[in-house]
Amino acid sequence: MPFEFTNSRFLMCEGDDDKGFLEALIKVRCLPEFQICRADECNTMGQDGKGVGGRSGFEHSLAGFKPTKGFGNVKAILIVSDNDKAGSFAEVQDAFTKNGHTPPTMASALGSIDGKPAAVLMIPSPTQNGDLESLCLPEIHRVWPAAPPCVDAFMACTGSDKWQKQSSINKTRARAVVVGFNEDDPYRGIGHLFRKGNLDPSNPCFDQVADFLRNFDTFTGVANATVAPPAAIQQPLPPA
Repeated sequence: MPFEFTNSRFLMCEGDDDKGFLEALIKVRCLPEFQICRADECNTMGQDGKGVGGRSGFEHSLAGFKPTKGFGNVKAILIVSDNDKAGSFAEVQDAFTKNGHTPPTMASALGSIDGKPAAVLMIPSPTQNGDLESLCLPEIHRVWPAAPPCVDAFMACTGSDKWQKQSSINKTRARAVVVGFNEDDPYRGIGHLFRKGNLDPSNPCFDQVADFLRNFDTFTGVANATVAPPAAIQQPLPPA
């Protein structure tokens, strides 16, 4: 395996934008620390020994956790996935079952991976289809308020506003802003913008995700306390 476990809390996400966002969210809001890895950092099943990323990479990564150095010190595991289409959560469940693990029956329940409690966090929420890009749009528009009409015109011109795949529309809308308003580096990704401080994870649009991470220890039982599952939290807390 191309990595080892270094923290009692382990979080695996789909890609680098997710990783950059989560790192910034945890740092700015003073949330519990996690070791955060992209799916492709946790397996070597791609071409030339590179890892497979995205949600499809979860299946490959979950095959090799137990023998990896440091796994014995892990107390709980969190899998973070976009909820970008019907069946997204079922795909995460399949990654568990194909490797002999016990998946959560629903987003507000716990599963297990090689005896460790395991939770799944769906972005933007278990009940709302979307992805990191749609979650970030309120913050993106706060930083670049002139963007929405420009992006609308661009998407109408290209026809991308009529695409069938909503996740592709969301990515186009978010990335068109980043490209059009960053002369020094128009190729920046969302994760990079969070790492550099261009986007602020204290925006209330991220409260539900922050609440989940804040309550992770009690939800998974590693804090020896009993609370309602994070997914049941409806009222956002003030940013830390």
